[in-house]
Amino acid sequence: MKILEYGNPKNDKIILIHGFQSPYQLWNDYIDYYKNDYCVIVPILAGHNINENDDFVSFDICAKELEEYYITKYGDKVFAIYGMSMGGILASCIWKNKNIEIEKLILESSPLLSWNKFMTNYFTKWYLNITHKTQNRDERTIKQAIGTIISEDKVDVFLELFDHLSDKTIINCVQEVGKFNLPSDINTPNTEIYYFYGSKINEILFRKVAHYLKKNYQNTTTICLKGKGHCEDALINPEEHIKTLNKVLKK
Repeated sequence: MKILEYGNPKNDKIILIHGFQSPYQLWNDYIDYYKNDYCVIVPILAGHNINENDDFVSFDICAKELEEYYITKYGDKVFAIYGMSMGGILASCIWKNKNIEIEKLILESSPLLSWNKFMTNYFTKWYLNITHKTQNRDERTIKQAIGTIISEDKVDVFLELFDHLSDKTIINCVQEVGKFNLPSDINTPNTEIYYFYGSKINEILFRKVAHYLKKNYQNTTTICLKGKGHCEDALINPEEHIKTLNKVLKK
């Protein structure tokens, strides 16, 4: 797993973790904004680096790699980790491992409760189908992606990533997401937890996650982004979403 760094390494650290089938370049606006005040660390998840031939295997493996890298270089404390969608599972793995003390854990529309086998099989077939259509440059599929999961200016890197994604990575990602279930008893009283989710119908699963976190972790703040879909502002309107993040980071 390749890990990129920006800004002064002496500053507080922020780790930005992208989601499934998202190019790391989605963080460009965030990096440009935050690198003057923070050391910004951006891992490229296994299977998502077009310059490497690795496949995604598991969140545990990714968490171990990221923890070993970070602790060796910076120690066992981090100011903030922001995990978007599937990236929030990796962030949560680091949280539950408790090898790194996290001051602010920010999760957005992350599927932290397990699915049944039917849903896992359904989503596996669905993502394989969408990926193959994109690789074959199906115009309708690509048009639907623009403005929902990728902005117009990042279509080229989006297509490069999809061309690189293997069936093995897709299958492993979906199966790992489907079986992940966040424990209800992670004892980190000094960690502030923030969970963003949208109000549109495709966010109903994440509303349940928000309730679960609020019920089990007293230090949780849940934030519903009215009228928004899955990571909508994070992916499509970064300038607007940075304002939302600043309310948490500058708190």
